[in-house]
Amino acid sequence: MNARRDEQIDPSKVSDSNTSATTNRVWWVDALLALTGGVVMAFAFPPYDWGNLVWLALLPLLTVLWRGKIGWKRSFAMGWLYGMGWYCVSFWWIHEVGYVFGIPQALFMAVAFVPLMAVYACLPGLWASLAGTLLRPLLSPAPIGNDAPQAERKKEWTAWAKADLLSTLRSAIGLGSLWVCIEWLRAHGTLGFSWNSLGSALYGGLSFVQWAEFVGSSALSFIPVATTVIIWCAVRRTVMHFKGVGIGCRPWDFYGAVILLFMLFSGGLWMAQEYAPNNMLQRPDVLPLPVLAVQINKDQTEHITEPRSPDQYRLYLDSTVQAFNEIARDTMRRAQQNEEVGLTLQLPVWVIWPESALPFPFLRREDTLQRLPDRISEQYLFTGNALPLARQRVRELGGQDFVLFTGVDEMLLQIDGDDARCKGLLNSMACIPSDFESIRTASKQHLMPFGEYIPLAQDVKWIGEAYSRITGTQVGEGIRPGCGTEPLPTPLPGTQQSIGVIPAVCYEDTVGDLLRLFARPGAQVIVNVTNDGWFRKSSCGVQQARAAALRCIELRRPMVRAANMGVCCSIAPNGAVIHALLKGDGTPHLPGYSYAVLPVDTRAGLTLYARFGDWAVALCALLTNLSAFLPLLRRRRA
Repeated sequence: MNARRDEQIDPSKVSDSNTSATTNRVWWVDALLALTGGVVMAFAFPPYDWGNLVWLALLPLLTVLWRGKIGWKRSFAMGWLYGMGWYCVSFWWIHEVGYVFGIPQALFMAVAFVPLMAVYACLPGLWASLAGTLLRPLLSPAPIGNDAPQAERKKEWTAWAKADLLSTLRSAIGLGSLWVCIEWLRAHGTLGFSWNSLGSALYGGLSFVQWAEFVGSSALSFIPVATTVIIWCAVRRTVMHFKGVGIGCRPWDFYGAVILLFMLFSGGLWMAQEYAPNNMLQRPDVLPLPVLAVQINKDQTEHITEPRSPDQYRLYLDSTVQAFNEIARDTMRRAQQNEEVGLTLQLPVWVIWPESALPFPFLRREDTLQRLPDRISEQYLFTGNALPLARQRVRELGGQDFVLFTGVDEMLLQIDGDDARCKGLLNSMACIPSDFESIRTASKQHLMPFGEYIPLAQDVKWIGEAYSRITGTQVGEGIRPGCGTEPLPTPLPGTQQSIGVIPAVCYEDTVGDLLRLFARPGAQVIVNVTNDGWFRKSSCGVQQARAAALRCIELRRPMVRAANMGVCCSIAPNGAVIHALLKGDGTPHLPGYSYAVLPVDTRAGLTLYARFGDWAVALCALLTNLSAFLPLLRRRRA
């Protein structure tokens, strides 16, 4: 009886039990805090677009990592949870693909969406594992007790604050650089996905993002990450110093960060004004380019159930003619209302239709890529009441002939005598001038994994066989990547001038290191044809348009985008939207057109990013290694 009572009140067992309960409670509190911080970060991006949250959303994760030493494994787990909260909310629109293919949502989430987000979340996990170990700031405890003399306490605390400040700067530089590197990793490779970098959350106000001209959009992420680290450490240092000495220390690192941010903001504001469309159009070396982008707003389920046909082609034609008529009427109306101001009728000289707008493919030889005549295709495109009729209507309105850009599928044929066999497809953008002769195409190079190709399908036999069973085609006979980096020289109707077109098919307007290869000195415009109908009425199109605006800043080139569903718009070289097809509440997803006059600088040079690409990412990789390993070398020498 006594032995049993002694066993029940064994102090060591009671202590172990309490320690275990405390550990479990802290673990779950930390996990919840990290997950919540990731969700808050997602609200910094469209469709919520509360961009200022980017300065605060990392604070919960830093609190979890630096409240006590938890080791790299637990740090990785906390960062992974943070990434899952962020990506699952921010990229929730990916689940719309399940509806298109008729896949039950529970199954699609289990086998596709959640595993993909789990892979992406490993990158924030990597960042957190280093933030909790090698790149962790000093975070020393109080240097001296309160019972010591005041002068001695003040001296010790001053030395402590100085060491903490230097440690904070090392950590801020290292962690800011590391975040740039992990976002670059997310944007490259087989599962490359560059959307919603922290730098894109700085888009509001158009000030900080102007520096993408020099460092690229990925490197902009350094700014909010380093600032957040400084804020966390400066607050901790000031509070602890006040408790130890009775007065707060001056957070010089925070003051320096504020001054640096003000300088970046002021310089960015000046650049935003310099490349504003209204200011640029007043310069004699800038060409006004009226463009028209057409959208019919059909999601991919409608395309699948209602295959492309001449009726869809006629819908684009009718929308184009209607747009020209409305633009002419609107010009006349504004001229009558304001008789003192002379208004010039500027009908579009470029018309852009979205990806896969034509109901027929172009035919090319597989070996030479020579375009083959196709009577059926030309019957739709060149004869009858089709494109020539639309051009005739435009001429009757007093406008010039226009150049048509449209998405088109190009079929690669293997020709053996009279026998022709399809050996693959190219997802292309066609440039069709008014003479119908010198048609040029540019093919998509950055294919969508699992959408346009299956990774490893050509190298791993069972993957290729599964792909063939699902799609009904052999590996290698699907969509192939294009090649080349020469811009498309495109005439400007009514003049003897031509403008170089930087082609971007589908989501290539989010891939900066591809589009920069097309940059040349002189007059250039980025033309994007895309089909966001796969993701229906989700935030996919808005997020893609935000990423596209960063391409304009990186290259200092205007852009016109035609989306089958999503955001149909024109963007200035400073990233500002000149015009977008939006509803009254500011949301996209409606049929119609977007008309704008783009400012095209005929003397435009090459930006630093266009010349050297992601040089800033390489610098950040070097800074990360220096910040992580220099303290180790210093300790080893000591």
